Amino acid sequence: MVLAIFPLVYLGIHYSTGGKRPLANGPEVPNYVQPKRSPFTRSEQRAVHPVLAQFIKYAVAREDPAKAWAVAGPDLRSGLTRKEWDTGAIPVVNFPAAQRGLGSWSYVKYSYTNTVGLEVFVFPKPGSGYSAMTADAEVVKDHKGRWLVNYWMPERFHGPAAVSAKPAKKAGAHAAKSPTQRTAAAAPSTAGQPTRATGIWLAVPIGVLSLIILAPLALLLIAWFRSRRAAARESLGT
Repeated sequence: MVLAIFPLVYLGIHYSTGGKRPLANGPEVPNYVQPKRSPFTRSEQRAVHPVLAQFIKYAVAREDPAKAWAVAGPDLRSGLTRKEWDTGAIPVVNFPAAQRGLGSWSYVKYSYTNTVGLEVFVFPKPGSGYSAMTADAEVVKDHKGRWLVNYWMPERFHGPAAVSAKPAKKAGAHAAKSPTQRTAAAAPSTAGQPTRATGIWLAVPIGVLSLIILAPLALLLIAWFRSRRAAARESLGT
């Protein structure tokens, strides 16, 4: 076995190769230029807000996808004609966004020259059955200085689903009720509330606890009396 193993080990070491050493930073990307960090100024924020609001309203909520074409970036438009986009078959996840806080963002994730990453919090429409949503968005500035939404992806949902409000009671509904019905309606309901325990039901657990405590004491007393009686008999016998 030793004579058979040594040639195999020699051949494995001789003909094996570690290959090229992999790059520590991953594969090289040709012509890649690291973008410069740039502050997201107040004027840029004012320009981005309405663009983001239009995109959410028309593209995300699908109120009018055709109008979202003007505020969509090249990455979202890629591979689609204007006619295909207008049908609503767009690479944007549908969400019934409400008007509340439309176009606002939670915070700025990164800010480079002509590119800004945002975390957007979107409220659902009442009765839609959806929860509030956080989405990742990226806006870019084109060569004409226009801001466009170039990336949109839901990240997570928050809280319970939005349900429709209860219908309001009709006026005069109480007038149609009799005095007995109004009194019964005004009385607080006891459904689902714990009922008071009566004296009998309280006596049962008290009695059980008493037996648990008193029974061992009684047995100890009986054993003690028996030992005393046995000791007395022994003393009389001697």
